[in-house]
Amino acid sequence: MLRAAVQKDAADLIEGFLNHELPHLLTNEPPRSDERMHSMRERQVVTLFGPIRLRRAYFVGSRGGRCPLDERLGLHHRYTPAVVQLMCWAGAMDPSFAQAGEVLRRMAALDIPERQIQRVVNDRAPAAAQWMRERPADKLAHPIPILNIQADMTGIPMRPEELEGVRGKQPDGSAKTRQIKLGCVFTQSIDAKGEPQRDPSSCTYLGSFEDVAGFGRGLHAEACTRGYATARTVVFLGDGAEWIWNMAADRFRGAVQIVDFFHACEHLHQLCETLEPNPAHAKGLFDAWRRRLKQNGLPRILDEAAKRAASLPADRAQDVVGQLAYFRTHASRMTYRTFRRKGYFIGSGAIEGGCRHVIAQRTKLSGMRWSMPGAAHVLAFRCLVQSNLFDDYCKSSLKAS
Repeated sequence: MLRAAVQKDAADLIEGFLNHELPHLLTNEPPRSDERMHSMRERQVVTLFGPIRLRRAYFVGSRGGRCPLDERLGLHHRYTPAVVQLMCWAGAMDPSFAQAGEVLRRMAALDIPERQIQRVVNDRAPAAAQWMRERPADKLAHPIPILNIQADMTGIPMRPEELEGVRGKQPDGSAKTRQIKLGCVFTQSIDAKGEPQRDPSSCTYLGSFEDVAGFGRGLHAEACTRGYATARTVVFLGDGAEWIWNMAADRFRGAVQIVDFFHACEHLHQLCETLEPNPAHAKGLFDAWRRRLKQNGLPRILDEAAKRAASLPADRAQDVVGQLAYFRTHASRMTYRTFRRKGYFIGSGAIEGGCRHVIAQRTKLSGMRWSMPGAAHVLAFRCLVQSNLFDDYCKSSLKAS
């Protein structure tokens, strides 16, 4: 009750100021050449302290009607910029728009319908994504010693109309999800044990439904904003997907390329199971070869695997040939002992964690089905928040009131 009373008093104070004092403080904005004053109009405006009534001049012209005061106050529909900030944050970071509305009601005493939260998120997201793409480059006193870039892809459940013509993993070839690409850029340091660690709050994210070429352009631009052009060393890390390494070769030439060690181990485990049908023997072989792989021992693994395959039935031997092709393709990206000695990460924990907390926690909950624009709009704000850029965006693009 005390909070409600304080908010009511504050709302009354703001309403009185905006309607009676502010007009005397603002310099009169001349109307456009084809406009004329039509009338004084009143509307409800939602502020941080609750709704107020605002009277302002309404002008009409060849381009329609407008209230210049709304523009000067930065109103979005009937919400002040400060309320828009809360709506965008809650709409993106809470598990659903309905829960975002409940959070705003309980924590800020703002009764905002979930559909309005969704509407504001969708309206503001394109500008937010553009701001992130076009923001000024980081000001660096010195070149970054090691700049890390990682990329991955994950599926988002979609509405049926968004899946027409999309091939998927269902038995009939249909799909239930569309793939979205996620990239991250971060800096690192070395801890007391000599192990690499991400610098706190240094990770920025980029999510996109674009094709590989478009996503590559965006990720390259983000890397340039973070200091790519002057970094002493750039490390690009991903799984074995062909599109990742085609993009790396196209956009990040000269970067140290590393295949995620744990992804390589998954393939190594499959190889061992093909070579050794006995599960216990396969596990023992995998444990030994896993240690060897970590110590730059891939050439020996390839030799031994080829010798073992010679005594296998033809079909299994052919499977081994296909599995070894993966390791030969990525051999230069699997010198893990060398990478570790140079202080590089060999695991893709940053991007895999991003796929979970940037994408999955908001878009993959039970029963969710998205449109591509709806998912992209929510993820634009989630990338801003998880990149620690939301406040900078608000200061730059939304006048707090």
